[in-house]
Formats: sequence, structure tokens, C-alpha cells
Amino acid sequence: MKEVFKGFYNIEESLLEELWKDEKTIFVFDTNVLLNLYGYAKQTRDDFFSILEALNEKLWIPYHVGLEYQRRRLSIIRNEKILFNDIEDNLNKIQKVFKGDFEKLALKRRFPKLFENTEKLEKEINKSISNYRKSVQHWDSEQPCVRSHDEIRDRLNGIFNRKVGEPPKDQKWLDDLYKIGEDRFKKKIPPGFKDDGKGSGDDTHFYNDGLYYERKYGDLILWKQLIERAKSENIENVIFVTDDAKEDWWYKINSNGKKTIGPLAELQSEIYRESNIKVFHMYSTSMFLEDGKSNLAVNISESSIEDASASTPHVIESINEPREVVRHHANISERFRDLIDRLNNTASVVDNDRYSELFERVNTITSTNNDRYRELLDHATNIASVDNRKYQDLIERAYNNSSIDNARYRDLVERINSTEEINKLLEQHYLLRNKGKDN
Repeated sequence: MKEVFKGFYNIEESLLEELWKDEKTIFVFDTNVLLNLYGYAKQTRDDFFSILEALNEKLWIPYHVGLEYQRRRLSIIRNEKILFNDIEDNLNKIQKVFKGDFEKLALKRRFPKLFENTEKLEKEINKSISNYRKSVQHWDSEQPCVRSHDEIRDRLNGIFNRKVGEPPKDQKWLDDLYKIGEDRFKKKIPPGFKDDGKGSGDDTHFYNDGLYYERKYGDLILWKQLIERAKSENIENVIFVTDDAKEDWWYKINSNGKKTIGPLAELQSEIYRESNIKVFHMYSTSMFLEDGKSNLAVNISESSIEDASASTPHVIESINEPREVVRHHANISERFRDLIDRLNNTASVVDNDRYSELFERVNTITSTNNDRYRELLDHATNIASVDNRKYQDLIERAYNNSSIDNARYRDLVERINSTEEINKLLEQHYLLRNKGKDN
């Protein structure tokens, strides 16, 4: 039965080691995997290249992957630099909280002691920001820019020298494939049907070397080029590495949350039908690093595997919409502004005694537990109120190179992952406000 329905079966884990060592195995990479290198920590990049160098002659990329990499490389580099601009914007927002929101509270007149503590806190935060900016500038200078020498591309050039597939034969080959692709997309035949409607205006197509390309058929083009390569006599196993997580590549099922089972049966059936290979297998970059660590004599850091896993969605989004580099943008003052606005508005619905009582509670927190108060304000002024591992990695690298000690950094990370105190204060405020309305 397995031979008849081979596309529905994934390779057993116990056989993967043999697959990695088999001389008739080739490792093929998608465009997003190469572009993702620009968003990794240096350690992750080095580990990835270590595996590629160990595999050496087993590597190959379709022509269309190389073409898309060359076309999109500068956009990805530009977008990585935007991240540092976003950090600077958020640091400015933190400082504006003290120059704007706190001044509105008129603390100096109402609560001199609280004003005194706020001034001290502002000085400490400004000092920390100054040190942090130096670290950000250091890591910003480490990132390639659109006009600088690209060492990542240099390494890829060396590794994939003579390991790139042939270009399309002519325009007719592409036009015929577009017609086939149109029919496949209507029938939801993978890969690529999720890209139907990709781009807008001039971004739906491009020209290269005299040939006209429609972007939405990019996955289908590389897939057909991969199958053509798989027909070679010396190839029995194909491992395809992609960070495209869409369901026109992967079979996913809802079972206590969405779980990825493996490549779609239609894809496996097609490549088995049109070539003579024995095994087709797919990895994400993180899975590739993990199994590379297990099956090759290469030392791979666990942090690299985690980095690749966390970065996958980022680059997939970037390929489809280049501007969306930092989807989980740090919105550091939104909740804090909301708290202050509601505190100020409380006066209209709660009598002055209750209003004063609320501020006395804040003052009590300050005088009896200054650390708790600082923690609350840090929550409000934290640039990293996001669950984005990539941003946290940047923070970690920056703090490791600043004058802020490790204890303070650990405290910062803990506060990134928890907003309990600010939630408690908001809850107290709402209860007090509602009580005032009832009265």
C-alpha cells in the first residue's frame, strides 16, 4: 500500500541520518532561507554556514531562487536597518513621557515627594538610555547597509559556486508554465496557489535577462526547476529547506492547536511521479540546523536554532511585503498614556476626596516600595513590550555591550515578559472609578 500512496508517507526519523550521509542526497534551498540570513544573530549565520560548508557538493539552488535572492537582497538589508530607526523612535517616546505626560499631572504642586522620586527616575532612565544608544549604534554599524560590502553574499557566492540551476529555456517555457499555473491555482494544486494575487501594480511582474516573470508563479517556477534537477541519474534523495510556512507547501491539521505534519501529499506524489527519487523531505531552517547538529560533526548553538525558529515568520512576511520588517513594533507608551488619561478624567466622575485617595495610593507605593513603583514605570516605558524573539535578541546583544550589569538586564527581561503590576493598577483604578459612578 505504501508504494501506491507514497506521497502520504513521510520519512521515518530513524532514516534521516542515512539521508544526510548519502552521496546521492541533495539539499535545495528556498529564497527566504537565504534572505533570512540578514536578520539572524552573527552566531546563527556562522552556524548555518558551517553546515553548508560541511555538506559542500550536496548543495544546490534552482535558478529562480538565485534570481529572487539577488532581486530582493537590498530591500531586506534596508528593512533590517529600519529596525534600528524604530528603536531610536521608541527611546525618544520614553523620554517624551517625562516631558509631556508627567508634566500634565502637576506633581510638583500636588505631591512634592512623588515629584522628587519621578525626577530621580527620569535621570536614571536617561542615563540608561544613553548607554543603550551606544550599544545600538555599535550593532547598527555591524549590519550591512545597501551601499556597503555584503559579506553574507560573498559567502553565499563561494558556497554555491557552480551549484545553481539553469535559467528558463525561453519565454515560451515560462508562458506555458503560467497557463499551467493558472489552472493549478484554480484547482488549489500546490505549490504557490496561496500567492495568487501576489503584489500589486508593477510589483506583480518583473523582467530579467530578456524574460518576463509573473511573481505569483515564483514557487511553481522553482518547484518545476527542482523536479527537473531531481531527474538526474545521480540523485536519489531531495531535501528542500524553506521558511515558507503557508499551507500550499505543508500539511497542517488542527489538533489542540495547528500542527505541521510534513510536506503536502500532492507535492510528494508529483515529484515521485515525475522523477526517480526515493525520498523527498522538507525542513524549515530551524529544523535543518537541529538535524544538522545531530547528523554532522558540526557544533551548533541552541540559541541559533531558537533564533532561526523565531525569525521564520519575519522573513516570510518580508518577501511578500518588504516593508513589514517589524510587525510586532514596540508601542511603549500606549497603555501608560491610557492610564494617565483615565487618571486625569477621573476627576469628572469621582469626587476630589476619592481622586486624592487614588494618588495617595500611588504615593504610598512610591514611599513604601520604590522598586515596585519603578517596575510599574519601566513597564510603561519599556521599548520591548513585544513577544518578538528577534527584538529581544537585539536587546540582549546591546545590553551585553553596555555598562548596564547583568542583574539589571535580567530584571529588564522579566519585566518584558510580565505586565502584572500595571494591570493591577488599572484594575484598582477601574474599581474606584465605577464606585464613584455608583455613588
